[in-house]
Amino acid sequence: SRLRKRAEFKRVERRGRRKTGPSLIVYAATNTLDHSRVGLTVSRKVGNATRRNRWKRRLRELFRRNTEEFPTGWDYVVIVKRSAPEERAFDILRDELLTLLNEASAPK
Repeated sequence: SRLRKRAEFKRVERRGRRKTGPSLIVYAATNTLDHSRVGLTVSRKVGNATRRNRWKRRLRELFRRNTEEFPTGWDYVVIVKRSAPEERAFDILRDELLTLLNEASAPK
């Protein structure tokens, strides 16, 4: 349930809604599947490989633990901002991510 191809990321970024938080940017676009998918982007501007991989591991774990809390039938692209703090409390990051996901996939 992950976005893997560049074309999938681009489709979500072009057609999706954008919501911004202190550490993350979330794009959400509908899909025709019965489940949601996620794609993560952590630029080199965020830090070295260790820091980027830590961000990706934490975000994947948040998705794994909270799949029932966000709507199905959506594709999400989550981008970590360059200005994101190096260490972010897991609960705060979870709250920010869930808020952005729900706002981006809420009916207009």
